[in-house]
Amino acid sequence: MIYCQELKTSKDIVELPTSEGYDQWSEIYDTNKNPLCALDEIAWKDNFSIALSGKKVLDLGCGTGRVTQILEREGAAVVGIDGSEGMLKIAKQKCSSTTEFLLHDFANPLPFSSGEFDFVISCLVLEHIEDLNLFFSEISRVCIENGQIYVTAMHPGMMLKGNQANFTDPVTGEEKRPKGYAHQISDFSNAIIEAGLKVVKLSEYFGSEELAKEFPKANKYLNWPMLICFNISCGTTREKYSIKL
Repeated sequence: MIYCQELKTSKDIVELPTSEGYDQWSEIYDTNKNPLCALDEIAWKDNFSIALSGKKVLDLGCGTGRVTQILEREGAAVVGIDGSEGMLKIAKQKCSSTTEFLLHDFANPLPFSSGEFDFVISCLVLEHIEDLNLFFSEISRVCIENGQIYVTAMHPGMMLKGNQANFTDPVTGEEKRPKGYAHQISDFSNAIIEAGLKVVKLSEYFGSEELAKEFPKANKYLNWPMLICFNISCGTTREKYSIKL
């Protein structure tokens, strides 16, 4: 759920709680020319080829249902969960009536039973998660053993250019950004390991001339890391790793 645009000085920025920020953003979110979402969809085609027909899938941080619709087309039984009522309202309008949507604060454990889902998907959400250990441990808990997990995020390198999820309020003209956290790749990796999960594949995507042709805002990210993707397996055991000194 990330829209990348170079931020202004702090005096020009209005930072909002994550849920409030996306509530305000929701009405225009799908009409923004978002290069990171476009890159995320390219990465999906490269990295996700699992048969989903008849499988129960959790779309964690579903936003306006961009990925939810893909999962529905693949025949999955989908549950979408998000922290923004505004984004969920749009998702419900776009998606099938058979898909269940839930409002949830990701600072709390997920409201599902252990092993409830065959697959867990989370796209462009990690920037807004303060407690990564809780996030990934809960993913591990609700996914079946040998289940698959696919997680993408705005690349931490984006913040080196002073970028974060943000939008321009069409009424006030103010630059607004939902609350985010400056995680590093090591923070993601360590939280995954601590949850007893295994990274099967790690992919990074950079800005390209081809992307910039369609999304002019991506010109500033040519040959710069924009997106990171994790293909993760629950495995058959979920023991936490520890280092003995």
